[in-house]
Amino acid sequence: MEQPLALRFERIVNENLPKRKEMIRVLKENAMPADLFYKKGNGVKSILEKTGRLTDFKGIYGFLDEDKLIYIDESSYVIRRLVRQFKGNSKYQLKLASLMVATHQPSDPSYSTPSALKKMKKMKIIFMDVPDDLERQITTLYLQCQFECRYNRFD
Repeated sequence: MEQPLALRFERIVNENLPKRKEMIRVLKENAMPADLFYKKGNGVKSILEKTGRLTDFKGIYGFLDEDKLIYIDESSYVIRRLVRQFKGNSKYQLKLASLMVATHQPSDPSYSTPSALKKMKKMKIIFMDVPDDLERQITTLYLQCQFECRYNRFD
């Protein structure tokens, strides 16, 4: 029998969020280079093999720029989503690049999607499994705020 929503929420907030925050600190030490997700020939299947995973998964992922978390998001297919962050063909798929352009273009009109992608390719990436939908959404928001991610804004 599934827990009532209020109890699930309370457990997530009181027990899981502090653990997830600590997990991020550990993951940062072993972050993956971005080239794993954008280099030619690296598709979802080969990335899964290189990361020791059998299937894509529900979870949270983040981009590190010089060891600072600048962006955290969630997905039902984390590896596929990370590949699309680099190889996508729409603002939705290139979400971080689009946010970077929107942030930098007012002060630098020449800043473009290729500029953002070039910067992203120098970053490192972390990810973790969070299969529960409610926990994944709450955790994403919590971590975005806790780490003051530059490109996750709540103005």
